[in-house]
Amino acid sequence: MHLSRPASPVVVLLLSLVLHSTSFAVPIRFLPWDESIVARKMGLQNATGVTEITGLHPDKRSKPLDGTSGEVPLRLVALDRTGPDGKPVTVDIKAPSGIQTPLVLILPDPKHPTGLRTFVIEDNTSNFRWGTIRLINATGKALLFRHEKAIASVPETWAPVDIDPGGTPRNMGVQFAARANLTEILYSAMWEYDPDMRKLIFVLPATDASTGSVEFKIIPENRRIIAAEAAAAKSEPTN
Repeated sequence: MHLSRPASPVVVLLLSLVLHSTSFAVPIRFLPWDESIVARKMGLQNATGVTEITGLHPDKRSKPLDGTSGEVPLRLVALDRTGPDGKPVTVDIKAPSGIQTPLVLILPDPKHPTGLRTFVIEDNTSNFRWGTIRLINATGKALLFRHEKAIASVPETWAPVDIDPGGTPRNMGVQFAARANLTEILYSAMWEYDPDMRKLIFVLPATDASTGSVEFKIIPENRRIIAAEAAAAKSEPTN
């Protein structure tokens, strides 16, 4: 299931978590929250200047850009909005120190001059391994996630929880329940497990709040496809 909709107020609230600024010298990718973000004109300000960010899609990581920062931290630039000085407004890109492969989630934030907010996730495959399901809870409520016979706690914060079922490709039963009410199942389904795939899954409040269930924004990635694309790129003739 792939859902893309504006961030709820709880998303904006949770994104005010305290992160540490750090200098990058690594490739950086972007993931817009929804089509309204894709429609914006944005750029990355790094150590050498501002580069427009193109080819964004709400269900796919962008191509890598130069994440080298200098004395000024990396910034997301709203090229379609200007401040009182007539210059495009910006929002800092903050991340934990030591991050290897930053993935910058771009979310709407009507309270910021840019109308945007950033949230950085470690996306390196040594940390977010193939075959792993990475859950990020945006419901604002502590959850429990059952996959087959195992149960994992999912905190109400945006702290990632990695689930690695292991084994061979298969369909596996999954369920979500609120920690505060274990008798009510919020979601139950069969999910595909593939050791060659990793899935970044945002758990969201249901569009219809009366149902009390949850929905998902799922960003899959398949290493076989990545390897095939890399091989095709190498075989392309150079000028």
